[in-house]
Amino acid sequence: PAEVRIIEERAVGPSLGLDSIKKGLLASAIGFGLTVAFVVIWYKFSGLVAPVALLANIVLVLGSMALLEGPLPLPGIAGLLLTVAMAVDANVLVYERIKEELRAGRTMRAAIDAGFSRAFLTIVDSNLTTIITAVVLYKFGAGPIRGFAVTLIVGILASMFTALFGCKTLFMATLWAHRVFKGRELTRISI
Repeated sequence: PAEVRIIEERAVGPSLGLDSIKKGLLASAIGFGLTVAFVVIWYKFSGLVAPVALLANIVLVLGSMALLEGPLPLPGIAGLLLTVAMAVDANVLVYERIKEELRAGRTMRAAIDAGFSRAFLTIVDSNLTTIITAVVLYKFGAGPIRGFAVTLIVGILASMFTALFGCKTLFMATLWAHRVFKGRELTRISI
């Protein structure tokens, strides 16, 4: 048997917790802004599609958390940030696949279709393993860890939806709009 002695004890008041949440939200906003800037600079026009999907992802996560009446403490904010990072990763996978298809000489529409279909399994695989980890965290965690896990699960599901279906819809709408308003097929999107 080992003796247990309390060496230090701390209590966090509501003002300190509120300050931490404000700093977490500020860090989230800065991280989101830098991520959007990088994606837009690197992928040009196509990089504009990713932030729209990211915003839709955040709205879906926050809406789902409100529907579930789940709080968004600091671990939840961390789960939301991880979700945004994984959503960007999915967009990068799709964009790189589209680039490969364009280099192979496919039309823009065929390259977009092939890019999304070729990236699909990779995105599902990486997100599924993260969801499994989050389920384990939820099952064996307590309190804040469970909040992180719930936010992460909801966020990953929203991320997969926005990356695989939302982005593709935006790309296809761009192709359609170009054909309708310009009278010809779009042959190139900066990517």
